Amino acid sequence: MKIGQRENLIRRYLLGALSEANQTAFEQELLADRGKFDHVWAVENELIDSYVRGKMSGADRERFEGHYLASPLHRERVATAEAFLTNIDQTVGGAIEIGEKDPVVPWRSRVSDLLHWPRPVLGGTMVLAFLLTVGGAWSYLERVRLTGQIAKLQNETLSEHASLKQREQELASRNQELEREIAVERQRREELKAELERLRRQPPSSSSAVLSFLLTPAAPVRSEKAPPQSMIPLFVGKACLLMELNGEDYANYQVILQTVEGREILQRRTGKVMFGKARAFVTLPVKAGELTRGDYILILFGQTTDGRSEEIDRYFFRVS
Repeated sequence: MKIGQRENLIRRYLLGALSEANQTAFEQELLADRGKFDHVWAVENELIDSYVRGKMSGADRERFEGHYLASPLHRERVATAEAFLTNIDQTVGGAIEIGEKDPVVPWRSRVSDLLHWPRPVLGGTMVLAFLLTVGGAWSYLERVRLTGQIAKLQNETLSEHASLKQREQELASRNQELEREIAVERQRREELKAELERLRRQPPSSSSAVLSFLLTPAAPVRSEKAPPQSMIPLFVGKACLLMELNGEDYANYQVILQTVEGREILQRRTGKVMFGKARAFVTLPVKAGELTRGDYILILFGQTTDGRSEEIDRYFFRVS
């Protein structure tokens, strides 16, 4: 960055004209390189000199008074600079005459000239030495204050970053868990679909064909991802409704078939049928006359060893 751009950045920082992000980045840069404090201090002195002498533009003066002078320490520093210039002007008196065309000399340059003046200005020199001592103390306090602010800001940034990192890890873990659940559900549906297709293609054991229909349990909560309602075509003859068991093991089972309006069609006790070593189904044989076109609910109960009846699942299907 060029010198002019660097000084302009420092001026905007001191006047509060930087955005919050740029201000944070600049303070972190100062924290990383303590040597840049001297440059900031020099630009700050020039701003004070320009303000005290009335050479500051209207916009900069408004920002200076609204932002920089909001600090009590800054106000004391500006007041000292004003008192210092007033004292210098009164002490020098007519010893130095500034022509109309001569450039305005900053008060820090005039301090350097003052040290070489003869005894008549010794009193002003003593005042200057005192004010420079006070200014040095303010310089140290200002650096300590700025360093503390930057360190606090850095700690807050690190704490916020750690919190965001932990939140990201929690969200990533939750997403992985959801993906696993979706994969398991997808695989289960594919298996059910394949089993239904196999049962449909299985040749009948007798001359009269028995159609098999695999029912999908109703979703606990209606949502876009809920499985679609099972569809059964209107058939002639016999059919068998299949309900897969997922780990349930009861002494026997009971099935209640009713319309969605609540009219009971039939109620039967049944057992389970094994397909392979790991797949178990409850079957409900039905006749063509027992089912007509419409919507139905099939409720599956399991009977425990102590005689209690527990509801296992509900299945919604439509005969069309």
